[in-house]
Amino acid sequence: MIRTILAILVLLFFVGCESKPARPMVVSTNLWIGYSPLYYAEQKGWLRESNIKLVRTVSLGESLQIFKNGSADMLCGTKYEISKVYENETNKGSVIPLDRSNGGDYVLGNRSIEELKLEKKIDVYLEVESVNTVLLDFFIKKHALSHSQINMINSSQVVNAKLRMKRNATIIVTYDPYNIKLQKQGYMVLGSTKEKELLVIDAIYAPQRTKIEFPKEIQTLNFLIFKSLKVLRDNPKEYFEKINNYYAYSNFKEFEDALESIEWIYSDRTVVIKKREETSNGKHPTLIKAYEE
Repeated sequence: MIRTILAILVLLFFVGCESKPARPMVVSTNLWIGYSPLYYAEQKGWLRESNIKLVRTVSLGESLQIFKNGSADMLCGTKYEISKVYENETNKGSVIPLDRSNGGDYVLGNRSIEELKLEKKIDVYLEVESVNTVLLDFFIKKHALSHSQINMINSSQVVNAKLRMKRNATIIVTYDPYNIKLQKQGYMVLGSTKEKELLVIDAIYAPQRTKIEFPKEIQTLNFLIFKSLKVLRDNPKEYFEKINNYYAYSNFKEFEDALESIEWIYSDRTVVIKKREETSNGKHPTLIKAYEE
């Protein structure tokens, strides 16, 4: 009798262990049009079904911090943020390339460039711990401004998008969709990643620890990105209706304009491979192979 009871208890223990759901793989991401395939997949319920969870942040910097403190397993970011994670790692992990910014990152201002050159102080609103600083440095150098003029103000894009037109000289380093409200306020485009000297690539990064713990989820996420992009290609309005619960574009035309500001590189990694060949050390995360039809 005792043996029978013990056998039942052991059986119940193992059944309980098997039925207990695994913790989800957490992906830290912010609102950038290049990350919209993730939001489409979330709206369709595909992520939940696949043991994947999105953590939405207000900035690239916040995404990076959440990933660094261990609250996320994968990181959406540009090469700038991702390199901050893997630069000191022996195993560089892997990435899923998503897009190249083709005008989607902006330097906005309330003065012309020539007027800015005459200012003693320029307030610059940006996400300090992000690729925003790269854009700012490029802008300063290109237009012969001085770093002594610059008063950097660390601020998320959610906050920046609400800025009214300032009286004092102001620059805002931002990206789609946050630029839209600012331009409606009257801020002018002074520079963007349309300038080919600026190569800003967005990807999803998986460190070695995540590759070990979530191999199935990583491959599923890779497939869902492919699947979402296929919907975007075949039925862009349906895609827009789903993702706009997050992005809040005023209309479909704004969404189309946003898409024009990036170049999808999920399938064609030519620009990524070329950039890697130009770097001599060869220390990069491996590329996760794209799904093909």
